[in-house]
Amino acid sequence: MRYLPNLLFALSLPVGLLGYGLGVTLVTTLLPDQANGVLVLFIPLLIAGLCMMPFVIPFFDRKAKRDLAAHRAEEARAKEDDPKPRKRG
Repeated sequence: MRYLPNLLFALSLPVGLLGYGLGVTLVTTLLPDQANGVLVLFIPLLIAGLCMMPFVIPFFDRKAKRDLAAHRAEEARAKEDDPKPRKRG
């Protein structure tokens, strides 16, 4: 389970490519007259991004939790080293 977010992050690119291909197929099927338009670029990118999100979120969530824990530890260390408390306001 330790490497699961890394594995999911690595799998996000193939899933995104599949999502992009699905989006291109969907747009060209539903809107054949817009086959060379901007919609063929942006709608598949949106679909690919939505497909990749469940795979990418655990990776960045773990990094954010690690950084938050380090920040809190640094604040606690600074609070212990401070001889007198500061007044706020």
